[in-house]
Amino acid sequence: MKIIVFGIGKVFNKVKHCFYEDKTEVVALVDNSSKLCGNSVDGYMVDVPEHIQQYQYDYIVITSSCAVEMRQQLIELGICPEKIIHYKDYIGSLPVETPVTQMDALNPNVLILSNDFGYHGGAIACISLARVLRRESYLVTIAVPSAERKLMEELSSEEGIKVIVIDNLESLSNENLEWTREYSYVFANTIVMLRCAVKLAQNRNVYLWIHESIDSYSANKYWYDEIRNGIEGNKLIIGAVSEVAKKNFLSFFQTEKEIAILPYGFDDRYKRSIFSKGSKGNDVTTFIVVANHAALKGLDILLDALDCIPMEAKNKCRFLFVGKANSNEHGKLIKKRIDETANCEYLGELSREKLFEVYSWTDIIIVPSRRDSLPLVAAEAMMLKKPCIISDAVGTAAYIKHGHNGLIFKSEDREELAGLICWCLENKAEMASLAENARETYEKWFTMDKFRDRIRCACELL
Repeated sequence: MKIIVFGIGKVFNKVKHCFYEDKTEVVALVDNSSKLCGNSVDGYMVDVPEHIQQYQYDYIVITSSCAVEMRQQLIELGICPEKIIHYKDYIGSLPVETPVTQMDALNPNVLILSNDFGYHGGAIACISLARVLRRESYLVTIAVPSAERKLMEELSSEEGIKVIVIDNLESLSNENLEWTREYSYVFANTIVMLRCAVKLAQNRNVYLWIHESIDSYSANKYWYDEIRNGIEGNKLIIGAVSEVAKKNFLSFFQTEKEIAILPYGFDDRYKRSIFSKGSKGNDVTTFIVVANHAALKGLDILLDALDCIPMEAKNKCRFLFVGKANSNEHGKLIKKRIDETANCEYLGELSREKLFEVYSWTDIIIVPSRRDSLPLVAAEAMMLKKPCIISDAVGTAAYIKHGHNGLIFKSEDREELAGLICWCLENKAEMASLAENARETYEKWFTMDKFRDRIRCACELL
C-alpha cells in the first residue's frame, strides 16, 4: 500500500514508526508549514499539499490534531474523501495479536471495552461493573488501551475478572474486532469506546455506558457522521451515568435516541471505627479535593475561594489535594498555587487503598468542578458519611438537597464557596446531620445491590 502522510508535527513523531512497515510504502511527507516544506525529514523532502496530485498513492493519512480542518482542505484540493484516512484508523487497521480468552460453556462471558485503566472515575466505575457481573456468575474480560501497573495488580487476585491491554483499542477496524464475537455480552464503557460500540453494533447488541463532560466529545468530531449514523441503529443501547451525561451526549450528536439513566454503584467501605474519627487534630477541619488538575475540575475556583476566607478561619482548616498533576500551563499553575497557599498540601495521585486511608482522617469533601457528570468522590463521600460541598454544575447535585444531605454552591461563585467553608467551621452539629443524611442517599442509590438491579435490566436488553 502506498501512502502520503499529511502533517509532520508532534502527532507524526509519536506514531511515525507505524508508517515504516514492510507492507507500506510512504511516497511523500506533506505539511502546511512553510518552515518544514522543502526540508528533509526521515529522508523525505517535505512537500506542500498542492502537489499531492503529482504522486501515485492509495491513501493520504492525516497525522494531526487538526484533522477535521485538514480533511476539508484536501477535499477542496480535489482529493476523493475515500482516499483520506485518519492516522488512528490507519493504525487500527494494522494487524493485532488476537486476544485469547478461555470460554466457559456454563458461565456466559462478558466483554467490557473501557478507557485507559487508572485511578479515575471511568476506570473505577468499570471495575464496579465487572464485579457486579462476576457476582451474577458471568466471566468478565476487561479490554483497555493501557493500564497502570498498580491497578492491574489490585485486580489480579479477583477470580473470574481478566484485564487485557490492546494498543489503539478504541480505533480498531472491524476486522481487528472479530475476536469480540466470542463473548455473550459486550459493554462499551465511556465515550472513548464509542466508535468500537458503533462498529460492533452493526451486527450485535452492545451497551454503551457514558460518563463524560461535554469537553470529551470534540475528540469524535472527525468521525461525527459515521458515529451519528451508527447511533440510530437499534442494536446500540445507551445508558448514561447521570442526566448531565445524557444531556452532553444528546447536545453533541443531536439525536432523539432513547438513553436510560444508569448510575454506578460500589462496594460499601464504611467502618464506623475508622471513618467517623475525621481530622487528626480537633482544632483543625480537614477538607479534601480528589481531582486531576484539568480546568474543568475547578481547582482554581477553590483556590480563589480560599483568598476570600478570613485568616482566622483559614487557620482552622487544612486542604488536601489528591489527583494527577497535568503538565500543561493550567496544571502547572494549579500545582504552584497549591504549593504557595497556606494550609494546602498536594498528596499526588493515590492508589485506592491509600485514598481511603486519607478519607479516614478527612472531615469534608469538596467538588468544585465546572463540569462533571457524576464524580465518584461525591458518591464516596456519601458512602463514608462525610459531608460534601459540590458545584451545582455536577450531576450529583440531582441527589442532594442543599442543607439536608450536602451543600451546593453556584458554579464559579468563589465567594459563595468560601462562605460555605466558613459555615462548616461554625456549624459542627448541622454537619453531623448532613453526614447521616448523605449516608442514606448512598444506601438508596449507590450500593452494589442497587447497581446490580440496574445491571440486570441492562443485560436483559442485550
